[in-house]
Amino acid sequence: MTRIACSIPLDAPGLQIGHLAVPFSDDAHAYGVIPVPIAVLGNGDGPTVLLAAGVHGDEYEGQIVLRRLLRTLDPARLVGRLIVLPALNLPSVRAARRTSPIDGANMNRAFPGDPDGGPTAQLAHYVESVLLPRCQAALDLHSGGTASEYLPCSYVYAGGPMVAAKTAMADAFGAPISIVVGATAETRSLSAACERQAVPMIATELGGGGFVSPTALAVADAGTRAVLRHLGVLPRDPEDAGRRTRRLRVPDRSHFLMSPATGLFEPLVALGDNVDIDTMAGWLHNVDDPAVLPVPVSFASAGMVVARRLPALARRGDYLFTTAVPLEAP
Repeated sequence: MTRIACSIPLDAPGLQIGHLAVPFSDDAHAYGVIPVPIAVLGNGDGPTVLLAAGVHGDEYEGQIVLRRLLRTLDPARLVGRLIVLPALNLPSVRAARRTSPIDGANMNRAFPGDPDGGPTAQLAHYVESVLLPRCQAALDLHSGGTASEYLPCSYVYAGGPMVAAKTAMADAFGAPISIVVGATAETRSLSAACERQAVPMIATELGGGGFVSPTALAVADAGTRAVLRHLGVLPRDPEDAGRRTRRLRVPDRSHFLMSPATGLFEPLVALGDNVDIDTMAGWLHNVDDPAVLPVPVSFASAGMVVARRLPALARRGDYLFTTAVPLEAP
């Protein structure tokens, strides 16, 4: 049971654009709704694929790509159906925030949701209980947001019976790298929701910094369409055989370099650099007392730097860099 009403039919042919009416009442909106945009493109029998962006409101490449897809894709070319959510967490998109300004919730930590909860929990519940049971695959487009920057990549959560299908989707997406992450205990993400509903899903991390990178946007646009061709929703393209991605993995938590103190972080490495154990990552400068010597920060694990924190002011416990190693490495 859901309290959310959808303004369009989910099974009609052609292009339908409408909204999910999420009930919301506060001091200024006695009987209001949050109109989360949704579109459906359908044509004949075939797989149904969920395309999502704006799970975090300050991540923009996916939001742009899905809007472009709606403007340019002729439903007559489809075999099957697309369910498109270009701004899933609309309050956070409007506020350019990672989390919702209404209930403070992180959409990617809200699944399986709650039909009687706040707006974010209601949306998570609708996606998992109403939309995902209709789907045979899903693509969740993320980027680094205002706080992080990534090498453009696809993300695959390993483990389970769908790992081969997910890996094939990542190969089809064809980002410069694909990162395979070991099985996680996190059960509140859209990825975990897809696992519960037996829907193969990959995510992406595309640039970041709170701006739109033309390079990352091109990767997202080409990769999304290539995945749809791989799934049989769009006609195959002979050039897809030449798409390549370099598979990497993040073996354990030691590949997340965390700040050992609070201060201004001076990085000494860049995205794409290869580092060894004990390679200097940078310096942490004390903000209160310039007489205090800066704290050196070194990598605990070797690998390629695939993500970095952007704000210079780091607190103890903030992540600074993520490294990954070739998938076949021991």
